[in-house]
Amino acid sequence: MGIRTFGVADPGVPACRGHRTGPQQLLRRRKHKPVSIREFDVLVLGGGPAGTAAATLLAQRSHRVALVRPINTPAGALAESIPPSARRLLSELGVLKATDAAGFFPNSGNSVWWAGNEKRSENFGVDGKGYHVDRTGFERVLVSAAEAIGASVLIGMSARKAVESEKGWKITCEAEDGGMVEIRASWVLDATGRHGFLARDVREADRSTTTLAITRRFEKPAGWDEITANHTLVESYEDGWAWSVPLSDTLRCFTVMADQRHAALEGRDVNEMLRGELAKTTHLASMLDHVNAEGDSWACSSSLYHARRYSRPGLLLVGDAGSFIDPLSSYGVKKALASGWLAGIVAHTALVDAPMTEVALEFFDDRERSVYQSYRHRSAEFFEEAASAYGHPYWTTRAEAARAAAGAISAPDDEEWLEDPAGTHVPADIVRAAHERIRSIESLDALSNPDLRVIKRPAIRSQRIVMKRHLTNDAYRNGMRYVRGVDLLTLVELAPQYAEVPNMWNAYNERETPVSLPDFLVGLSTAFAAGLLMHRDK
Repeated sequence: MGIRTFGVADPGVPACRGHRTGPQQLLRRRKHKPVSIREFDVLVLGGGPAGTAAATLLAQRSHRVALVRPINTPAGALAESIPPSARRLLSELGVLKATDAAGFFPNSGNSVWWAGNEKRSENFGVDGKGYHVDRTGFERVLVSAAEAIGASVLIGMSARKAVESEKGWKITCEAEDGGMVEIRASWVLDATGRHGFLARDVREADRSTTTLAITRRFEKPAGWDEITANHTLVESYEDGWAWSVPLSDTLRCFTVMADQRHAALEGRDVNEMLRGELAKTTHLASMLDHVNAEGDSWACSSSLYHARRYSRPGLLLVGDAGSFIDPLSSYGVKKALASGWLAGIVAHTALVDAPMTEVALEFFDDRERSVYQSYRHRSAEFFEEAASAYGHPYWTTRAEAARAAAGAISAPDDEEWLEDPAGTHVPADIVRAAHERIRSIESLDALSNPDLRVIKRPAIRSQRIVMKRHLTNDAYRNGMRYVRGVDLLTLVELAPQYAEVPNMWNAYNERETPVSLPDFLVGLSTAFAAGLLMHRDK
């Protein structure tokens, strides 16, 4: 392979207005500082949700892992919504209790005014607790958890130079005081987000659209509307859209998504830009009476991109370093956590089972590509609706770009699959229909599909990528094995022997790692929905 050198003049500079680090400051900090050397199995660059998830999992598996991050990150001022479905990943990473204890404002749903239609609201329900977080506070929880489990957290450092050879990586990092550290590692996980220290050379930008996110916090001493107090609010307008996330009973963050090519932003300061764009909304604008602005507005690029490839031996592009999805989905943090969790599993697999490295890398690459395409597919439907209502180039170009980027996706826009990297591709509505039929009949009277076949494919087990037998048929040729921890191979074998679900569940738990009844029902419903099992005709 030889030696490859990577580096940029100032990789610490974020793509956001207001950064003041200049060349002279950098030169002053770099004068004749001694370089110390440290060695790890894995170096994670970036301490956001993706990076901390990967570092935490690797530390759990007793690897020597370093997490490098600057003191302040561009995303630190953001407010983000985390849906209840992210709790599964937080639990898997061992940080759910700490997240619950952090006191973040509860997230109970979404309210949307889209394409001139009446408000559409989604309430998560009493059993589903999500979070509205400020990124700084949330990242503090995640970094503390990674450090507590055994990761070496190097805060206040930025990667300046990378050299790759047959022996691995040498990454030169600079501390805030100008001190230099050379970190040597077999694997590097680039989780540096949009900055993309190593990722930027293999990324492709969606040049058909350019999006600028402009955000500011507002306090309303009298409190916000009680009906939507815990909701994320979203509203479209003729040439853009806006959203608002609450951080307390009286504090909300408002953000607009503008296109510099269509909005009249030239020559205006950031505060004026935000006011002008929010004035185009109806419902969000009406909320801004009798409010106090907290701090200044700030702007950051929110344009889309994806990597041509997300992995190769020794390197993984994790979270937003590999791809950036439209915030319209509200799944950005969850996408980052899932990507980091899977990256940790892939690196762990390569370290303990070298012959499985290529298989694990392909698994990661396929997953990251499919997730990006699936989110683009979902956003296309919203953009097309807005394009039909407004007829503005802002929406028509985005609709066309989203459809083109989604392509012939290999996975449906199924929320369950997007949330579960070990899940199946069976659409949720079909699974729900199968579940309703199971509930409505007295006897399952199940038999396996005669067209069922068994193939070997990679799967996640015990936080490793392994080759396992998968069930496949003509409808699902890629095969499936596990759903919510339920082994479908065992389930399909047991199903014809039991007429009632409770008896089958007990028999399953005697043979396999016990699962809850709700998870077992999801597995059973998926087996019927995918055609692995059939009901005998009465």
